Amino acid sequence: MTVSVYPVSSGQTLDSLKHQLKGSKLVVPAISIGNVPQLSVDLLIHNLQLKLVARLDTLFLYPFAAPVDYAGDHKEVAKDGSASTALELYYNEELKLSVIQQRSPIIPDYSQNFLDYLVTVIKELGFGKVLILDSNDYGLKGDVDFEKPLELFSNELEERFKSLKVSNTNDLDKVKESFTTFTNALVTEVNKIKEITLQALLMYVYEGDNFFDAQVVTKEVFDLLKIAQPKELIKPKSWEGAYGDRPIPTNFEEGLFG
Repeated sequence: MTVSVYPVSSGQTLDSLKHQLKGSKLVVPAISIGNVPQLSVDLLIHNLQLKLVARLDTLFLYPFAAPVDYAGDHKEVAKDGSASTALELYYNEELKLSVIQQRSPIIPDYSQNFLDYLVTVIKELGFGKVLILDSNDYGLKGDVDFEKPLELFSNELEERFKSLKVSNTNDLDKVKESFTTFTNALVTEVNKIKEITLQALLMYVYEGDNFFDAQVVTKEVFDLLKIAQPKELIKPKSWEGAYGDRPIPTNFEEGLFG
């Protein structure tokens, strides 16, 4: 089966990309309250030196383009004039870690189409472990426990018995109760792929300035994926001014990031 994945390197074919990614870990963000999963993936990209390796099919997402994000004092200008797009795949060879960054919502009535596409990508690229990130409204949480704002679904036996600071379950019915609708459907489908170890991490949040929530999720991701945490998380340029602390950009080059 040919899957719509487009390697960014001119010298790389889809087959060679599949070979490179086979068996690696994949992090997938859901579009959910506070954009916490996307913010967390931002932190993963810029703190783990993840490189863009492919663009994914955006047919079922709203159109999106923006300047390439960067972190730190040095602005890495893309010499080829490339831009960030709605759905991209990043990878770190040393960590064997891939992440998808989704920057645009799903077009109404196309959620099932997008779900089918994501599942196909996961199958065809041969990932060995998938971690789905989700967020939900704290106000809808029945058993409010501010000490445990995180919930984890795992089909991995080892994780079920770990003493994590999360509510841990392997029950798909619990996923249906807690996780958002799209994530519930994605978990159900990916869980059918026997070769894949699956986890889904949910954080209950209140919508607002959710940067801190994203940092909490990211630190949990480091633990789940057994990756050493940096002493301090580097925040990307796109986070600056998100809540009105700088002038509005006036041209494309300044874009979302200034």
